Amino acid sequence: MDADEADDADVRGGGGAVFAVTNRLRATWEGAWLAVGCAVFTGIGAALVTKGGTLDVVMGVLAIVLFGGGGLLAASRHLSRRPVLLLDDDGVRVPAPWPRSAADDLVLPWEEVTGVCATAKALHHRGGTVFLHYLVFLTGEEPPELPPSPWHPEPAVRIRPTWNRTVDEVLAEARRHKPDLPFTDRRPTPAGGR
Repeated sequence: MDADEADDADVRGGGGAVFAVTNRLRATWEGAWLAVGCAVFTGIGAALVTKGGTLDVVMGVLAIVLFGGGGLLAASRHLSRRPVLLLDDDGVRVPAPWPRSAADDLVLPWEEVTGVCATAKALHHRGGTVFLHYLVFLTGEEPPELPPSPWHPEPAVRIRPTWNRTVDEVLAEARRHKPDLPFTDRRPTPAGGR
């Protein structure tokens, strides 16, 4: 049994197998530098706390909370085994982001799903444009505002290169449950157009 089959076996329900999309752990230089930076500043914060002056303790606690807590929060999304998308016989489930509970998951029955759309949100970053790609399960004509708010779940998930499934595999599974489900790809082409 490979890792994908083991992941699917973990999320089987009473109604049969659940198609799960999860993030695989992927080490990058950016992540390594972020971890080193958080560890260094957390260590500096601990050293300031042990120094003992009032200002040192306040600054040390702030550093520990901001860099230690922030680093753990950033790492939790990558280390969590919680799926980002589930498809089964009942419909589409978009799990609420950690640390929210499963009671906050967004569940769409197949009868309410009118289409699937791959779309992108342009962000200006370091003098260029970076596109964040999303897979949206439509319940009306137009996709919701992106990126989705973490406080109000939308039927959209961010497409990441760390997914254990491709968009084509997700679409094939969705069409297995609802055969004539329309798909629209609004992502920019590699040449820069639409």
